[in-house]
Amino acid sequence: MGISAGWVWLLLPVCQALVVPREVSGRVRETLSIRCWYPRGYEGYNKYWCRGASRDSCHKVVETKGRGVPWQHGRISVQDNHVFCVVLLIIKDISEADAGSYWCGIERIGRDLMEPVTVRVVPG
Repeated sequence: MGISAGWVWLLLPVCQALVVPREVSGRVRETLSIRCWYPRGYEGYNKYWCRGASRDSCHKVVETKGRGVPWQHGRISVQDNHVFCVVLLIIKDISEADAGSYWCGIERIGRDLMEPVTVRVVPG
């Protein structure tokens, strides 16, 4: 029994638009991971995570600089997996101060691709 062509798209990676969870949560002092899937063709572009209430007011907390190697700034690190088109944000030892709105973004000419994620932190 074969797979009909109409269902093949279900087996393909989700790389047609930025895809992020609407909300993630973690407990104080745990490690929080957030994944952001991006479209094929953007592998060499700079990806970033920024923080702020809107796309126009957010400030970068970490960026890939277009490379596929992990990069860390304090408790926050980012990894860009070019094979699976996913950017991973990791925040170690989270605190209530880490709660808020984050944005996954891809720098490009014109308006950046961006999608928001709300981070909630539950007291330990």
